[in-house]
Amino acid sequence: MVTGASSGIGAALAKLLARQGYDLILTARREAELNGLACELKSAGAETVDVIAQDLEPAGAAASLIGEVERRGLAPDLLINNAGYGLVGPAAELEPSAQRAMINLNVTALTDLSVHYAGLMGDRGQGGIINIASVASTLPGPNMAVYYATKAYILNFTEALAHELGPKGVTVTVVLPGVTKTGFHARAGMEQSLLMRLSRPMSPDAVARMALEGFRKKRRIVVPGLFNKFAVLCTRFVPKFILLPVTGRLHSN
Repeated sequence: MVTGASSGIGAALAKLLARQGYDLILTARREAELNGLACELKSAGAETVDVIAQDLEPAGAAASLIGEVERRGLAPDLLINNAGYGLVGPAAELEPSAQRAMINLNVTALTDLSVHYAGLMGDRGQGGIINIASVASTLPGPNMAVYYATKAYILNFTEALAHELGPKGVTVTVVLPGVTKTGFHARAGMEQSLLMRLSRPMSPDAVARMALEGFRKKRRIVVPGLFNKFAVLCTRFVPKFILLPVTGRLHSN
């Protein structure tokens, strides 16, 4: 099951899994895009593709999705939590309701789905979870403070979950992409930011391939791309009094 599957990294992961013969459950807000992708995936090798149009942002949305999956008699053996978005601007100036909604999607829905399916997979003694975080998870992010914080949560939550579930035969991986060619930056309002002007975005296909390779090697953390690996390394050794103003400047226009 792939959340946020209608485009970007989610769609790339779904295509890669289809070519490998997986049956798929696709969920996202945009039903028309999901249906179009489902047709493409069946042509690529997926025997069965279930589409569930579900916005995971509202309270209780994850429980609704879980209920629909169960109603259809499905039991995912691999969960990929890809749905999420960001907002650019000082936290005190952004709309509070929009930031709460972002937390609902990036953190609450991901947690609810992970915990539910972790229990089922642990009982079966097999399965896997891939959570998509970000290079942003490794440091504070001025002008994207709440978004960076949600990704830090995903990183720490997923690492802990991996430790808990490893002895039960369940593989859990967190992926830390950097700038990627998706619709994320347009939705976040950062297309003209200094970060976008300086970056060479990776393709969603490359990120998806590296994510699945790392998962199959049972890696707890996957950082796609050499530049992103270097960026994560910098966050470990460069003092925050240097990183904070640089990060804030990268998100400005």
